[in-house]
Amino acid sequence: MIQTRKNNALRLTALAIAAAAIVAPVAWSGSRAPVVNKTSVTTRAAAQEEQFNRFIVTYRGNTRSAATTRQATFANASTALGYNVRAARVLSTGAQLIRTDTKLDLAASKQLMIEIMKDPNVLAVEPDVRMKRLFVPNDPLYAQQWHYKNGPGGINAEPAWDITKGAGTVVAVLDTGITPHSEFAGQLVPGYDFIADIATAADGDGRDADPNDPGDYDYYYDSSWHGTHVAGTIAAKTDNGAGTAGVAPDAKILPVRVLGVGGGWTSDILDAITWSSGGTVAGVPANANPAEVINLSLGGGGACSTAWQTAIDAAVARGTTVVVAAGNSGGDAASQTPASCNNVISVSAVGPTGTKASYSSFGPVVDVAAPGGSGFSPAADNVLSTLNLGLTSQGAEGYAWYAGTSMAAPHVAGIVALIQSASTTPKTPAQVKKILENTAYANGGFPGGCSYAVPCGTGIVDAHAAVLVANGTNPLPADPPPPPPPPPAIELQNGVTVTGITVAANGIISYELHVPNGATNLLFAMYGGTGDADIYVKRGTPPTNTSYDCRPFSFGNNETCFFPAPASGVWYVNVKGFSAATGVSLYTSFVDANYPYKQAATVEQLANHRTKVTLTWQHGKKQVDIYRNGLIYNSRRNNYTFTDNFRIVGTGTMTYKICNQGTAECSNDVTVSYTSAK
Repeated sequence: MIQTRKNNALRLTALAIAAAAIVAPVAWSGSRAPVVNKTSVTTRAAAQEEQFNRFIVTYRGNTRSAATTRQATFANASTALGYNVRAARVLSTGAQLIRTDTKLDLAASKQLMIEIMKDPNVLAVEPDVRMKRLFVPNDPLYAQQWHYKNGPGGINAEPAWDITKGAGTVVAVLDTGITPHSEFAGQLVPGYDFIADIATAADGDGRDADPNDPGDYDYYYDSSWHGTHVAGTIAAKTDNGAGTAGVAPDAKILPVRVLGVGGGWTSDILDAITWSSGGTVAGVPANANPAEVINLSLGGGGACSTAWQTAIDAAVARGTTVVVAAGNSGGDAASQTPASCNNVISVSAVGPTGTKASYSSFGPVVDVAAPGGSGFSPAADNVLSTLNLGLTSQGAEGYAWYAGTSMAAPHVAGIVALIQSASTTPKTPAQVKKILENTAYANGGFPGGCSYAVPCGTGIVDAHAAVLVANGTNPLPADPPPPPPPPPAIELQNGVTVTGITVAANGIISYELHVPNGATNLLFAMYGGTGDADIYVKRGTPPTNTSYDCRPFSFGNNETCFFPAPASGVWYVNVKGFSAATGVSLYTSFVDANYPYKQAATVEQLANHRTKVTLTWQHGKKQVDIYRNGLIYNSRRNNYTFTDNFRIVGTGTMTYKICNQGTAECSNDVTVSYTSAK
């Protein structure tokens, strides 16, 4: 990362060139160097991320429980926990934003969640976390938009433009807002600023109808103008004799401001998703231009939450396609939000060689790849788009090279606009996704560095191929070959404890238990170890965050689920890390009506070194095997009792179990001790 002084010099140079010759694309690094030691900045940020004083409460079935009921729940939580819990506002999804008067660490946050979930109407309680823009800055070199061409990493846009340029479509850009730029003349429809927190907004007020980006400068970083760069990739004006082109230059941009100083709150972003897709948000005028596609070049850590999924599902149900950046962690996108949400198009990034960028997140949740830039010099290997050249507040317009999955996602959002413009009737979000995935694979296969072992989508999106399918010229290509099936869940055994379980924060380990017909008293018990894990149990299908038959959700690792009369079939258990947990044990048991069980033994010491052991048990089939010390000792009709007489001098033990004859359907072992007598 370059120093601030150098960054300023580059900007001043770019500004001078832009003023002298606007025809030539002008690029600067886009890096925003910290003023203080980088390590201290990282430490401070990490500490902030572990503290929460805002939470989103989602209610079952989108129920909007009475305000008095909600207030009573929050009042009870305040009394139990010793600090104030108050309602802030109801979100467009029906969820409730609440605030506490003190910041809570992860453990205290869970205690709050447990208290709120005592209300049976509550489905989930989750921190209202900040989302961050996702980009990787680079150094300037010269203008070249390789990413639109038909090279190894390009989207093959040029022949698509001979068919459509996206007319009649609206693309919502939920980002830092937008700055004035000649490339946006006639390209915008009225947007909105959804940032409610004045400190985050940095424009002197809260929510209003002005999506102008005043800059997200803080003490550590220069302003990014991130939304302006993303919007330019989607629909920068073309054929205007200056600057750059956009993927869908005849589409309209709906600028929606959700990110400000330090990022943006999930609660604001969820309302913006609702509004952009044509939904209703209390206190906000109706959106006259609902978007065919929403671009979310933002993200944060953790798997997709209930609150996020609820808002996305509603937008998709209105017919809006949601395109999201996969993330720049270089790891599994399953640990990123919204990349890990269902019903989105999650986009990884490639460089100009068509190979996955090193920074790009990947994994089974990623759907397609698109140009995001290499993330390294030369600058021309990254994505060139519109920008403002001011360091803190707005300056002259210009252009910049950026890299990241933030830059990849708007390429896909632009192609979605082309697809909808070329279609005689609007495609559903599911149809759009299928067109993108199948044409990407058919026209190049997996990107370099990607495979089923390192999945980064079906391939690099191909604008021309997608448009030809959308307008009916070409048939939809065949589906890509399916990935190999995931490893099966770990099978549990009746009465057997699994020990030494280790699960990462937000990680999941899956188990399954086969329960026979007529079984009773089914028990799942997790206990021991360190950290904080939760169990989710469901019959028939694996449980999810919102679909389960039992979710105790208590503090620590001691949790149980009990079903007195369980239905037969496969029962699935997920052990999920609320925080990292290690050394955890999981015990499962049930009573099978067909198995011998409740075995008991009495011992009598007789004369002449003889010992009499009387066994009793319940249930079992007509014929049983009597095991002694691991070997079949007797086979007989099941009379629910057996007497064993033996003559052994001295002391020792005998271990017995009763099994249905010829099977492994057995009672638990019972061990007796004897001391022979004369």
